[in-house]
Amino acid sequence: MQSDNHVTQQSFQQLVEASPMPTAIYWGQEMQIIAANQAMLQTWGKDSSVLNKPLKDALPELEGQPFFDLLNTVFTTGQAYEAQEDPADLIVDGKLQTFYFTFTYKALKGTDGQTQAIINTATDVTELVLARQQVAETQERLVFALDAAEVGTWDLDPINNVVNWDARCRELFGFDGNSIIPYHDVLSCIHPDDAELVRKAVTAAINPYNSSSYDIRYRTVGRHNQQVRWVHCKGKAYFNNDNAAYRFAGTAQDITTEVNARQRELQLLSLVNNNADQMTVADMDGHLLYMNQAAKKMLGVDAGTDVHTLSANDFYMPDELKRVQQQVIKEISEHEGWQGIINLMNRKTREVIPCQVSFILIKDLQTGNVIGRGATIRDLRPEIKAKTELQRLATIVDSSEDFCNYCDISGNTIYLNKAGSELIGLNKETLSGTTIFDYHSVAANDKIKDEVLPQLLKTGRWSGQLELLHQKTSEIIPIHKQFFVVREDITNEPIAIAGIARDLRPELNARKAIDIKNTELNKAVKELEFLADSVPAVVWSSTPDGLMDYINQRWSEHSIQPVEAALGTGWLKDVHPEDVQPATALWNASIATGEPYQVEIRRLDKYGHYRWWLVRAVPLRDENGQVIKWYGSNTDITEQKELSQQKDNFLGVASHELKTPVTSLKAYTQVMESMFRRSGDIKNAEMLAKMDKQINRLNSLIGDLLDVTKINTGRLQFNDTVFDFSQMVEEVVEDLQRTASKHQMVMELNFHGTVIGDRDRVGQVIINLLTNAIKYSPEANRIVVQTSLQGAEVQLCVQDFGIGISADKKDRVFEQFYRVSGTREHTFPGLGLGLYISAEIIKHMGGRMWVDSVEGEGSTFCFAVPVHQS
Repeated sequence: MQSDNHVTQQSFQQLVEASPMPTAIYWGQEMQIIAANQAMLQTWGKDSSVLNKPLKDALPELEGQPFFDLLNTVFTTGQAYEAQEDPADLIVDGKLQTFYFTFTYKALKGTDGQTQAIINTATDVTELVLARQQVAETQERLVFALDAAEVGTWDLDPINNVVNWDARCRELFGFDGNSIIPYHDVLSCIHPDDAELVRKAVTAAINPYNSSSYDIRYRTVGRHNQQVRWVHCKGKAYFNNDNAAYRFAGTAQDITTEVNARQRELQLLSLVNNNADQMTVADMDGHLLYMNQAAKKMLGVDAGTDVHTLSANDFYMPDELKRVQQQVIKEISEHEGWQGIINLMNRKTREVIPCQVSFILIKDLQTGNVIGRGATIRDLRPEIKAKTELQRLATIVDSSEDFCNYCDISGNTIYLNKAGSELIGLNKETLSGTTIFDYHSVAANDKIKDEVLPQLLKTGRWSGQLELLHQKTSEIIPIHKQFFVVREDITNEPIAIAGIARDLRPELNARKAIDIKNTELNKAVKELEFLADSVPAVVWSSTPDGLMDYINQRWSEHSIQPVEAALGTGWLKDVHPEDVQPATALWNASIATGEPYQVEIRRLDKYGHYRWWLVRAVPLRDENGQVIKWYGSNTDITEQKELSQQKDNFLGVASHELKTPVTSLKAYTQVMESMFRRSGDIKNAEMLAKMDKQINRLNSLIGDLLDVTKINTGRLQFNDTVFDFSQMVEEVVEDLQRTASKHQMVMELNFHGTVIGDRDRVGQVIINLLTNAIKYSPEANRIVVQTSLQGAEVQLCVQDFGIGISADKKDRVFEQFYRVSGTREHTFPGLGLGLYISAEIIKHMGGRMWVDSVEGEGSTFCFAVPVHQS
């Protein structure tokens, strides 16, 4: 029997393995798992180790579930059991999970008709069940959401022109019942002003070639109650293979409350936005939510700026922001808000703006929670300015030295300032009860009655001369009086008269004094003109901007132009064409800087000849240092110029004529020295050597005189080349060092480059500086030669440690024939031409030359020339 059972079980196992769906066989009353294919094992979440185990032991999680009872019933009765989408809790992947199965339990009977086993087949439909549940839940939520949002649904059949609506849609359009509604009945419920809009939107939506969606807002009119509602409809059309719309469905929502609220909001916003007061709304963190146009203008916010990007930080200085955040915000009451003065800031100009600010808290209508704060702002600047002006006016009036009074329209005195009381001798005690006629003279009162009051009532103002009457001395006081009518704001009726008077006595006395002074001044002017005309030079004066306004009569003795024609800039007409530009340039420079003016120019005299004139001018300044006048003189220097030219000619001829005999003399001296040395007469040879040195010195002096003559006549020639500056300096210093046994020449050459110029002439400059350093430092033993690059210039300085130059003489050492005078300076030989020649050579190269010196400590002579740019 057991053998038969074994064969049967093997057959069952083969049957199970061949099944394409999850299948298992349970043997006997114990429900022993004798066969289970891989699909069933995966469904259970188990492996083959559960085979040959009772089902209760293999799947203990089924305990408490109906499956064991169902299996027992099938085994006992032999009747099959089928289930559709039943849940089962199984442990899969270590977790108890719910799955859904469609399964069957069928009895397998033996030859005796008794149940031997049960075959179990199952299909996992978990995903299908869960998907169906999710769809049902989604539909339920959608219905609930639509119902909660008061949204209705509609479905239009474009082919049959009928509409199927839910209850909410029927309500919105005013239809009762559940019947299908013809489309033309729907159109009759649309507001006449919106019907065409809806028709076009529907036509576009059901056009298969139009991609626009159906999204429209319009008004409906109820069929029975004529109630007007705003609805928001959205929909989509569905097309068949013939591109015909067979369905057009969507939703409709009642937005009447939203539209009305939005209209009220726009009206309110329009009112607020165009309000003259500044208004803002911010959240509790200070981020702006709204700002009207007045606030934007005051706080420097452009019209197109998104205010949501701004916060309180943009409109407060740090200290004020701290006060607002830590004090003011905390003091805002829910019922009364907060009022006070806050200093805001224009975000563009950074101007601090004092403002009267009223804060209120804004609450959520539903929760009652505070969600923000609103502010109404009033710019206090106009008010402060007005108060300041009033205070200033009151102070001015009360402290004014002018007579100021205020009376009613009948002339009764209301106010009189202190100066007015003192002017007419009327105190506060006696002021009450007086009229303007009491403190004016009889003649003035007649004028007030006949002329002043009628004109005041007609035009509102009057000004002219009147007379006051001193209340104690009866003195008649001449005044200049101004009357003004004060009118009531609403009715414009005159209610008062204000008056301001100026005491004319000081003015009249001043006029008398001025007349006397003018007489004296005219007399002094005539005397000065006589004095100016008596001097031999041409004397003139100019305005601060350089226009001549006076020339003495000496001008007429030298010029064919009359004095009147030479005023202003007319004096330039007679100036030699070559001298106009430099003379004008120097004059403009003096006007700009206030420095004294000096220039030598040629002017055409009345005989048609050009003569040389030295023109000088100095400024007259006021107590603040401002130039208020220029005074100048023109001195004829033609004879001096001619003598100077004769001197230059003489020097040129003399030095040229001396050159030849000196050269011959030097040659004879050198020959004789050589002869004496060969004959052994060393003493006479040394005397001739000294004589040769003196001839060299004489030759150098003659060369200087020739150079000066050539410089003065513009004939000094230069051979400009590009040369190595440092190499040239080293050669000059080394050559001179051989003859300067006492002084050590220290070279500190920090520039290595090239310059453009006459190499020999620059060497001549350096030799002059070195020989001067040797000459004027007899007690020293060292001379320093330095070079350096200063910007685009090379700078060379020669420093000695000799007698130095006093501060008042430094600027003159570069003049012709100038030698420093003093107790020792006369012992140093020379003509005073070396530095002048050197300065002119450096000037030719576009450079400059200067000296720094301390008397008794030595001098440093420097020059700078442009560096050659390759």
